Amino acid sequence: MKKIYIILFIILGIHFSFAQEEAKGEENFPLSLLTRYFNYLNHGKEELKKYPVLNQPESYCILGCIFLMESEDETIKKIAIERLKGIATQLFREGKPVLLTSGMNSANFNIIKNENLEDDNNIIYVSIADCIVTREQDKAHGIFNNQTRKLIEENK
Repeated sequence: MKKIYIILFIILGIHFSFAQEEAKGEENFPLSLLTRYFNYLNHGKEELKKYPVLNQPESYCILGCIFLMESEDETIKKIAIERLKGIATQLFREGKPVLLTSGMNSANFNIIKNENLEDDNNIIYVSIADCIVTREQDKAHGIFNNQTRKLIEENK
């Protein structure tokens, strides 16, 4: 099982290294939020010795947490959930509330909704998948969005 995690994180590491290239203009801004690292979140620090995969930089971003949700280990899932909530909270505090979308044409929906970020509480819409979404991705999507909506409601 450890070998599978190592191989998957090597692949993710390569992916994220390319994803860090400087975005040209603001057109890639919403997507860059998916791979932005939030290393200062300490959710799961006590499990780092048992699960070294949790200390990888890739597990401190939205996409990494969504990936961790696919794990069969409940401890890893709980940590991913806490990190997703922490990321949603941090983005909200920065004045960038994010709602994740998925499904057919979600990318096009986001482009239209993000044209004017001042129309609906400055919400930024970011697509995590266009057509096929796993159950765990959908769960992560819901957890993240519920946290953002909760914060928006509390601060009205």
